[in-house]
Amino acid sequence: MAALDPQDCDRMTPEGRAIEGAGGMGPVTRDMLDTVPCVVADAGWLTPDQQMRLLAVASAVTGAARVLANDPCTAILHGLLARLCAALDHVIAEPPGTV
Repeated sequence: MAALDPQDCDRMTPEGRAIEGAGGMGPVTRDMLDTVPCVVADAGWLTPDQQMRLLAVASAVTGAARVLANDPCTAILHGLLARLCAALDHVIAEPPGTV
C-alpha cells in the first residue's frame, strides 16, 4: 500500500499523449501479473476453470492497485475496492466447476 503512487497511474500529458502507469506496483509484480494471460493460454495441464480463476485473480489484483492509487477515498467510500475483494472471495471460495 505504501508503494502505490498516484503519479504512476495512467494519465494524459498536457500535450494529450497517453502515458500508461503502473499504479505504484513494482516492475517485478507488474511483470508477473501481466504475464498471467500469456502463461495461462499455454498451461494445458490446468482445467479451464483453473485458468479462469488465475485470470480473475490477476485482473482483480491489478485493478485494486490501480483503483487505490488513482483515488483511494473513492475506492473505499464507494465500495470499488470492496467489490474487487468480493470478486476475489467468490473465485477462491466457489467449488471447481461452478464458476
